[in-house]
Amino acid sequence: MRAIIDIGTNSVRLLIAEKDEKGEWKILKKDLRSTRLGEGMTDKAFIGKGPRERTLKAIEEFTAAARLAGASEIFAYGTSIMRDAANGGEFSDEVTAVAGIPVRILSGKEEAYYSYIGAAGTSSVVTSVVDIGGGSTEICMGFGTDIGMRHSFKLGCVRCSKQFDTTTPRGLAELKKHCFDLFRHTELMDSVKNVKRWIGVGGTVTSMASMLQELEVYDSSKVQDFIIHQEDVNAMLKKLSSMSYDDKCHLTGLMPERADIIVAGVAILDSLMEYFALPEIMVSDRDLSEGLLDADVLRPNNE
Repeated sequence: MRAIIDIGTNSVRLLIAEKDEKGEWKILKKDLRSTRLGEGMTDKAFIGKGPRERTLKAIEEFTAAARLAGASEIFAYGTSIMRDAANGGEFSDEVTAVAGIPVRILSGKEEAYYSYIGAAGTSSVVTSVVDIGGGSTEICMGFGTDIGMRHSFKLGCVRCSKQFDTTTPRGLAELKKHCFDLFRHTELMDSVKNVKRWIGVGGTVTSMASMLQELEVYDSSKVQDFIIHQEDVNAMLKKLSSMSYDDKCHLTGLMPERADIIVAGVAILDSLMEYFALPEIMVSDRDLSEGLLDADVLRPNNE
């Protein structure tokens, strides 16, 4: 039995799984705590005392839960905030000292790779996986496990909520321009023009699927493989940006903890779909955590 603890910019997630008789991972438990480790995050990231204490508490609780469930292997992974923050390595050492588990800080390209593995698996068509997180957005293209282009952008719902005023049309326009500028300065367009299938992962897209279906309670079976159309994203962005914080907190399908960052996340998704002319994107509830289950044997070959 193996447990994965994903230490993200917005939330800490736990996944416990074991292999079945076919040697495939069976998910036993998933849990999440919104600890906002990247609170106040800008491009000069620093992990503050409050976020550090909240996140350490969640990691301790998840480690205890994993041991209680019988997990013989517990691995923790740090993402955007931990690789960008001046004190990210220091926090990693603190996690190991307090919780007694090793922490590996993923590079942006590693994060893109494992998100792809978790969501696309051995896809039989050329696929791009987009992971919109709290501090970064990754895009990874591949065919089966043959990986092509991978890129990590400093775009995330926590980071961009701090950088831009998402409550005004001008602020949203500036955010979208920022997204386009980052996309433009890569060679992505040539790389992804033949992609047949786009998959979105992360809290922004799963929240979109939940809001569009008006799910009172999050249901991974209804979120998995849900299709989001570009016009739905555009309409949702207009709706959310005109709502008060309190109204967003009570919106069916949206976790209240995401109310203050969801507009930035949807703006990033809207920008991506517009820039790459995507009529639709498929949502996956399987993502980075699932990909990291095999991180001991699967490594990107062109890191």
